[in-house]
Amino acid sequence: MKKIRSLKAEEIEIRVAQVMEKGAQLLLYKDSRCDKRILDETFGVEGWKNDYKEVLGNLFCTISIWDGEKKEWIDKTDCGVESFSEKEKGQASDAFKRAGFNVGIGRELYTRIFYFVKVATKKNDKGKFELVDKYEKFSVSEISTNEETEKIEKIKIVNSKGEVVFSYGYSKTQELPKSEEPEKPTNKKVQMITDSQVKKLHTLFTNIGVDGYKEKMYKKFEVKTSKELTKEKASQLIEFLQKALDKKEVKDETNK
Repeated sequence: MKKIRSLKAEEIEIRVAQVMEKGAQLLLYKDSRCDKRILDETFGVEGWKNDYKEVLGNLFCTISIWDGEKKEWIDKTDCGVESFSEKEKGQASDAFKRAGFNVGIGRELYTRIFYFVKVATKKNDKGKFELVDKYEKFSVSEISTNEETEKIEKIKIVNSKGEVVFSYGYSKTQELPKSEEPEKPTNKKVQMITDSQVKKLHTLFTNIGVDGYKEKMYKKFEVKTSKELTKEKASQLIEFLQKALDKKEVKDETNK
């Protein structure tokens, strides 16, 4: 079966995952349209297909690739997580993207790199840090991926003005001047929620099945979606939900 190529700089999307006092943590991702373009490019429009199936309330997507040598379809499946705004559409898109990762699209995005950029921030009325320029956008200007290890070796990120705000993997002569280097946070590295925790939360909320409960819990943890939770906060929420489910206290909690 043909090998999937690495993502190009313009195919990678970036959003702000967390805002801190001296900057922001960025999250790199791909969208489902990117997956479909790469599948068409690699296998042809008739060389792949996808299918959805609901299992125990969870939506699974299967991407099938035609293996010309074996004369059979090769399947890759994964479960999606609903988005905050559009439940069904978001869950279907997420399931497709996750199945795309299993096929081999964008695996380099799992490279362990902490994307922290120095950018002006301020505290809002709720005491949380936010970007001074809420319309600031970031994009990948350069990227080099090792095709064997499927790891990012070099990457540069620029702001909306085209200024380099993050650089990784370049020699000292190629890196940013010291005065412009992103400031490293003094606290320990922030680990974001894992895929297994996302699936666990989805299962718990499904089993609880109380309208508005998930939104109440996310508001309590000061996030809009599960993907904005840190690994530590996700563990706390999972433990809280499990206890609430075991003691059947969910309805009482929503009425507080």
